Amino acid sequence: MTFLSRRACLLLAGAVIAGACGDDGSGPQPLPAPTGLAASQTSPTSIHLSWNTVVGAQSYLLQRAAETNPSAFATLGGGLIAATTFDDNGVTSGVEYTYRVAAASGSDTSAFSGTVPFTTGIPQATLTGPITTNRTLYADTTYVLSGFVKVQSGVTLTIEPGTRIVGDTTPAAAGSSLWILRGAKILANGTAAEPIVFTSLRAPGDRKPGDWGGIVIIGNGIINRTGTVLTEGPGAVAETYSGGTDNADSSGVLRYVRIEFAGYDISSGQASELNGLSLYAVGSKTVLEYVEVLAGLDDSFEFWGGAVDGRYLVSYESGDDHFDWSEGYVGRLQFLIGLQASRLLPAAGSGTISTDPQGIEADGCSGSGCTNGFRSTPYADPTIVNLTMVGSGSVETQAAGGVGAVLRRGTKGLIQNSIIARWKGTGITVRDSVNGNILLADSLNLHDIVFAENTRGDYDSTGSNFGQAANFVADNHRTATTAASVLTSLATTALDWRPTGTAAAGCGTIAIPAGRSASFFGGTMPNTTYCGAVDPAATPWYQGWTVYTPN
Repeated sequence: MTFLSRRACLLLAGAVIAGACGDDGSGPQPLPAPTGLAASQTSPTSIHLSWNTVVGAQSYLLQRAAETNPSAFATLGGGLIAATTFDDNGVTSGVEYTYRVAAASGSDTSAFSGTVPFTTGIPQATLTGPITTNRTLYADTTYVLSGFVKVQSGVTLTIEPGTRIVGDTTPAAAGSSLWILRGAKILANGTAAEPIVFTSLRAPGDRKPGDWGGIVIIGNGIINRTGTVLTEGPGAVAETYSGGTDNADSSGVLRYVRIEFAGYDISSGQASELNGLSLYAVGSKTVLEYVEVLAGLDDSFEFWGGAVDGRYLVSYESGDDHFDWSEGYVGRLQFLIGLQASRLLPAAGSGTISTDPQGIEADGCSGSGCTNGFRSTPYADPTIVNLTMVGSGSVETQAAGGVGAVLRRGTKGLIQNSIIARWKGTGITVRDSVNGNILLADSLNLHDIVFAENTRGDYDSTGSNFGQAANFVADNHRTATTAASVLTSLATTALDWRPTGTAAAGCGTIAIPAGRSASFFGGTMPNTTYCGAVDPAATPWYQGWTVYTPN
């Protein structure tokens, strides 16, 4: 064999050995740099980052530089980040930041991605004091609601779709809230793609119930308390809402609106709190549809008298009651969702956690000015159809709370085609003899209801109350084993409120009286054959504009 042929053999052998060692690309490869790095603004002081998953990566190294020193990149998140998203909170509005990200696995770190610059560029304006002339809020500006901002009688506040209003959380502006006074109007016409959002000034992850005060609307409707009756609120802030005469009054429009982290104790623990949405004597020509209240300190939706109708309403993680009515409220509500999956702690100094949270808390008349006590007229007599009300079961710890619906103090009404599930207490409680007589006189009707997993049963089986099952034998009430068996998904990461099993059909067996169903949002209130708030055969109406983010 010649020298050349021996050399060729050696080269060939080396190639074979190199291939066996992985030089052909089949062995371990370096991690590639992440792709798809993107930035978006969640508030004037918060930037949301996201990027694509890198196969084989266990974590990521995210870095940021500011325009004042663009070559000095600092690591975010305290080191390595397991997720492919990150909220950079506390940035300065108007400053350009540059971001880059690398993938990591053990001791192996990839090269950095290409850099992405971003500036929190949405202008910011502050709303303070009384609003005395017509005003429009625009989606290209973030508005800070600071103090008790009151729209005066005769004035209209218009809010464009996609507008963001943040409640001032500084101690000097505690309880910051928006008030629509009697004779004023709010025209908040959002869309499913661009909802109007009222939320906390604090960044995501730091927000809590009670960060700001909420929305208060005062109409010219009728209540059943006499004398001068004041709204909840500090002495110098509370407004009179008694004496109204027009249940067909209009206070404007709330459509595709989210109200987050609101509510405030303005009474130093004396049971006077601002709510997510407070509706005082609001009339029926007011439009209330597609509204979510999330993680409030007190009630989500509270109605004092009046006759406002509502539909497509969502309450997640209420600090007290999800839906509360009293003082002669006679409105109609359809397609309602209430979820209490946890008990959120309020912001420091904003108030205390409720001792008696309920799904529904319903009163006829209570407090001073109830001339005939619980029998004061006009009676509270609302219509509630297609309700899904789900509690947290054993997570509830309050001795007096955790009931799906508390009906007391002289309320009449109709609850129909509904699901009441997973409450620590009973599904429904009728609390006093006045309401017991109303129930037995057929002026309080509970039809076509599916119960599930209520710890102390569907009704009050013993004692002096009047909610025993024997009173509802002809009303098509059914009991399922678990809440999960009648709803598609109760996972808070993937809520799906479409009814299943025994709740997907079998409701609508009793007609809604014509006087309750006529002229409801321009038509007739439908009497569905399914139970609960969502049609099992349709795209859920809450998708796209509601959120479940409890901090």
